[in-house]
Amino acid sequence: MVWFLHQMHVLQINSLLKCAFKFGYVKSIITIKELLENFDDTVLNKAIASNRTMHHLLPTPKSTCYSLRSVGHGLSVDFVNSELHKKSFINRTVFKDCY
Repeated sequence: MVWFLHQMHVLQINSLLKCAFKFGYVKSIITIKELLENFDDTVLNKAIASNRTMHHLLPTPKSTCYSLRSVGHGLSVDFVNSELHKKSFINRTVFKDCY
């Protein structure tokens, strides 16, 4: 979500959160990035549950049947070049810690 905000807005929200800590509204200094990452994790954990409405958006579990021989060079692999698609909720949370 932070990726869809201008840097100026991120700084303004962070200063608001810092003032909230200064005046005792929150117990620790948090940033908008931390806040939204925690929210992403919460939403993903809820989406993983099969009785939730967002469960159908997740990819189906793959069977781990490995083939050690290459299939060939004629296969086409689709790469996503759109930054907006890469930063969508599902892709952002599924591939968060894969690097």
